[in-house]
Amino acid sequence: MNKVTDYNTWWFLNHGVVHVEIDGVVSYVMEDMLDFSGTTTDLDIKDLQSDSVEQIVERILNIEGAWSIVYYNRKLEKLFIGRDVFGRQSMVFNFHLKAFGCRSQRKCAGEWVEIPFGQVTVFDPMMDQSPTVYSYFESYPEGIMEKYFPKHPPKHVFVHNKDPLLNVSRAIGGRVDVSNAKLLFQKVTDATKALLRKYNKSHVIVCLSGGVDSTFIAHAVHASVDSDMTIDLVNVAFGSGKKECEKAPDRSRVRKALESLRVAYPKRKFRLILMNVDKKTLEQHRTESIALAAEPAVTVLDDSLSCVLWFALRGEGLDSDNMNPVTSPATTCLLGSGADELLAGYARHRTRFEKEKIPRNIAEECENELRRLGSRNGGRDARVASQLKKTIMSPLLEDTVVIWLNSLPVDSKWDLSLKRGVGEKQLLREAVKMLGSPYDAPKQAMQFGSRMAKMSNGSKTIKGSDKSPHLAIEDNL
Repeated sequence: MNKVTDYNTWWFLNHGVVHVEIDGVVSYVMEDMLDFSGTTTDLDIKDLQSDSVEQIVERILNIEGAWSIVYYNRKLEKLFIGRDVFGRQSMVFNFHLKAFGCRSQRKCAGEWVEIPFGQVTVFDPMMDQSPTVYSYFESYPEGIMEKYFPKHPPKHVFVHNKDPLLNVSRAIGGRVDVSNAKLLFQKVTDATKALLRKYNKSHVIVCLSGGVDSTFIAHAVHASVDSDMTIDLVNVAFGSGKKECEKAPDRSRVRKALESLRVAYPKRKFRLILMNVDKKTLEQHRTESIALAAEPAVTVLDDSLSCVLWFALRGEGLDSDNMNPVTSPATTCLLGSGADELLAGYARHRTRFEKEKIPRNIAEECENELRRLGSRNGGRDARVASQLKKTIMSPLLEDTVVIWLNSLPVDSKWDLSLKRGVGEKQLLREAVKMLGSPYDAPKQAMQFGSRMAKMSNGSKTIKGSDKSPHLAIEDNL
């Protein structure tokens, strides 16, 4: 019996025989093997070995938090492959080579695709029969399932294990108040503690833009870790030099956020690390590292966000207090991901409200966002992090937080009749205000606040969904 958790473990199928490659050594899989990457829940192979297919699937689909899995059960002669409801961990497949794994960069040339999120697929190693897909979704957004299993269309089994994470209450009659702001902070703090329960480094990273999402997470991290742990707040800006990087919109916001955190918690060591990236540095690392990790993500938006995250996770830059070069020893990074989907933070939410003037319709929009979330950046970001031997975590997307927020009346979370910087994510803003940090800045996307988009695209008008020329990879492996 083997337990493997390695982002560069590769699985291969050859005429119905399962092979695995670990650290360059290829071997037949002659017994049960589990490759599980989870942030919140532990999974022991012993818990799966005596179960039926249906019991194994049920156990996997009840896992909380972020996860991806490959499990081979020798007795059943079945493989189980899947990802969590929001697709926060990576799992990719090459159908031509019948190779799959989590991976931080591809093992070999060919077309790689993301394993669908929010499901477990069960199939035999010969791949000569229709697999069974047990999914949280009745149908997938953007038709992403159609390109899978072209020869043997899968059987679909719709499950309800995560309905509370995907269904948003349409109720009205609430209000944004301090009591719910306190409860939000407590729930996110508890989720952060659970995520960091085994973390024992002296430093932890928060990717800080100075916006309300990441500032709120910085407060939650402070409340979750030992008093002697240093919290490294990393901010990335792109420009031709220090002066130009300092003009990035995020820079002024992040300094104000740092000041508020130090006032609130004078005994905590917060260190603001400023990462300035010039064009030469960007192009070098994008070619050598970032594009390989991002694949199969290929859009302009994938490029921008992958680059910002990669440089932030390195934890290298200048200490804002003395401008000396520093490197964070942290191996875990906390993000504010999920706030916009849960709390109506996107411009399209406001656009719909201004058109229809019906608050409960925005709950429908947020529900759609949550159901699409797995097709966006989770797997890509996990691969970028793993290439640097780092782990990223998003406390706002933990089950306990999402279920609670989804259950609240619409007007307990946002009021889009109010102006930008006030009405969207209103509950989160109330919490940040309560904690003593700046809370009224309108949302600005990471690629614009850091000026990554400006450096990469110049004055050209390019859509985020366009294919990026910077992520193209030559098939020369």
